[in-house]
Amino acid sequence: MVSIQKSTLNSLLFTFAYIIYLAYNLLSVSFYYKYIASLHNLVIISCISLLLLKELRYHKFNYKDLLILLFSSICFVLFYKNLGINQAILMLFVYSARNINMIEFFKLSYKLSFVLLLFIIISGKIGIIENYTGISGERQREYLGFRYALYPTSILGNIVFLKIYIERKNITWLALIILFVSSVILYLFTDSRLTTGISIIIIVLAALFKKYNSIENIFKRGYLIISYIVSAVTSIYFTLKYDYLSEWQSNLNELLGGRLSLGNMTLDFYGIDWFGKKINLIGMGLDADGEQNMSDTYDYVDNLYIQLLLRMGILFLIIFILIMTMMVYKAYKNKDVYLVIILVLLAFHGIIDDLILSIQFNSFFMVVSTVLYTYNKTKNYERWRYVRLFNSRSWIVRCNLCS
Repeated sequence: MVSIQKSTLNSLLFTFAYIIYLAYNLLSVSFYYKYIASLHNLVIISCISLLLLKELRYHKFNYKDLLILLFSSICFVLFYKNLGINQAILMLFVYSARNINMIEFFKLSYKLSFVLLLFIIISGKIGIIENYTGISGERQREYLGFRYALYPTSILGNIVFLKIYIERKNITWLALIILFVSSVILYLFTDSRLTTGISIIIIVLAALFKKYNSIENIFKRGYLIISYIVSAVTSIYFTLKYDYLSEWQSNLNELLGGRLSLGNMTLDFYGIDWFGKKINLIGMGLDADGEQNMSDTYDYVDNLYIQLLLRMGILFLIIFILIMTMMVYKAYKNKDVYLVIILVLLAFHGIIDDLILSIQFNSFFMVVSTVLYTYNKTKNYERWRYVRLFNSRSWIVRCNLCS
């Protein structure tokens, strides 16, 4: 008889589900989407089945499990109601990820994202899929096989965050140079200025940390804990109060790429409520056939906090801010400077980009339950309490041969 250790099988179930989900979502924002769109229901059913089987095999529930289950359930309902089943599935992964090995999860995300990013870009460049070029005024943006110019730089930004977090001070100078050069090259093609800027910031900080240990002390301050509160309040306040007749506000709006005026107009048109609403905002993204929706006025809001207020409602926005603030607090208490910096950068990134709730653009939201559930109060990175995801030593198959 052949048997596999229970923990290993649970890890395999989660891993297979995650690979399917991440690969599908990465390919769905490229022009490969038209070839895989018919697999959507199969992907959803497969992921739900694998995660459900994992949870049915896990019997050690406590109050933390119940609290995370409550949070995930509320968010699942709101996501399903306002964003659809594909986004709602993310909350099932968030719940199921509460007892995974976070570092191994990041390694898997990094490798799969890197491979598929390279695969899609090469496919676009050699003509396997369409490589669309968008022109707006004097701004020319190449989509590199994706359905919007911002997508490749956002995926690369996530890869940069993952690589730096995994390696920390052990990251080589060559790796930092490659990350920097890659970010610049994609910027030259896509002209995604603000997103590239965030990547450059974390690369520079990683280089400074590697060279000067004392610089880390700057980011061990408690005030960084309220980054999400500050970002959300600032975004909402300046959007609601925007006055195009004010010169300084007009200049700020121009600096932010028109985000204040668009946000103000959209909030005024749709309004806000406690539980959000399903709305269809028109942006510059293309459909699977490379066509753009030109039938309506452009009204897409890139600000994450305004998007959540519009689509998910006041309740979810409050929950999101509280959970992310708790996540920063946990990282701060454990003196995990790298995680603090990444979460803070994501908070401010939310002011200019709404993509950080999508798994293909931000792997760190997936482990919110892991941080809150298993994050130990210790100064040492190596002493985090993990449940193995796929530690090679736990891949033990015991064979009992019966005559």
